[in-house]
Amino acid sequence: MSFLHHPAFQSLVLPFVLAMAISLLLRQLGLRWAVLGAALGLVLALAVWPGFDWPAASRAQVLPWVALCSTLLAALAIALKAPGTRAMARRNGLIAAVVLTLLALGLAAWGALGGSLLLAQLAMMLATACGVAVLWAWRAAAVSPVSLLPLLLTGIGLALCLAGLSAGGTEGSGGNVGEDPYYAPQWK
Repeated sequence: MSFLHHPAFQSLVLPFVLAMAISLLLRQLGLRWAVLGAALGLVLALAVWPGFDWPAASRAQVLPWVALCSTLLAALAIALKAPGTRAMARRNGLIAAVVLTLLALGLAAWGALGGSLLLAQLAMMLATACGVAVLWAWRAAAVSPVSLLPLLLTGIGLALCLAGLSAGGTEGSGGNVGEDPYYAPQWK
């Protein structure tokens, strides 16, 4: 089993390292860009695993595209200094980032208990990236609504995927009843 293909590495370590490194690099451009590093780290982690498949054959394959498009739109809004790109007050930004992280952890629990380990792993990737946003909100008070928007939209996409997942697996997925129709681990 390769360490790089282990679900714990893919959903916890990789997004955290990428998001922190990108946030530190973007810090050189200014504080308003630093928090966008969490969303960019999530996009790069999603590019590593599960990857960008086109055309997207399932709802789960749409999630990396949602994260990418919303991050690009947020970067454009920050570059143009659109409304909503100014940093919130320290307390408000920290509360927003913490709530988003707790919601992502709730999605991970919903995915794990609801029958999709892939969606649970993607939700943990989101929660890890949101945790980096919490660190930046706590340390630098630079969280803006636009910088959290890609994380929120990815979470909404995950929630829609989980809501559409039938309980106990699908009969037509080719597997046993109760199997996850999305998840095929590479680390076995």
